[in-house]
Amino acid sequence: MIVSYSNNFVVVRPAKTGSTSLVLYFLNSGLVELKEDLYTVEGDLAHLHSAGMENASGIFLPENPYHVKFSTLVEKNLVQEQTPCVSTIRNPLNRLSSAYYHIKTTNAGKPYQYANPNIFWDALKNKENGFGIGEISRPQADYFPEHAELFNTENLHEHVSKYILERGGKVDGRIEMRKNPDNKLDVFLAELTPDRKQDILDTYAKDFELWEKAYAVYN
Repeated sequence: MIVSYSNNFVVVRPAKTGSTSLVLYFLNSGLVELKEDLYTVEGDLAHLHSAGMENASGIFLPENPYHVKFSTLVEKNLVQEQTPCVSTIRNPLNRLSSAYYHIKTTNAGKPYQYANPNIFWDALKNKENGFGIGEISRPQADYFPEHAELFNTENLHEHVSKYILERGGKVDGRIEMRKNPDNKLDVFLAELTPDRKQDILDTYAKDFELWEKAYAVYN
């Protein structure tokens, strides 16, 4: 998550959409003042974790600070309702497959509670307690406002480069998204029962619509 007060925009991050790369593009762009703006970064960049949070009068965000919703930022008076916003958007089937294999890899060598994609989807739908279930099950559209500019995962570099350069920032080069070599979308889809696949399509209909619109820009 990034709130750039210095250049008046917000970056929100639906889970499992390549949004870490999106944040890195902006942190390297010159459009984020690291000592003034609000941002959170996880993983290998933990040394930057919440570095900007202390500059926001000690306000505590009640959700995962990496994947906080735009509406929460508004509720906490950190941004205005019409503040420009950008976000990644991913094909929901790809997103669920990525999440499934990510959790499976993370639990390698341990008993795995989601034996197949069908059990995994049932757990997501029922919002059972588990590794990131709430973040993964939440539709991507819940994270950002209607006016948000969306960058589809497949063309993230093209979208974000255009956005940054138009605002006078810099893009040093393509940032490759983190990929799980164990992610097998074809296997994930083949193991889903037809009724569950349709349930996913219905549940994330808005996400599919938004992803297709963003995808069409460069394809």
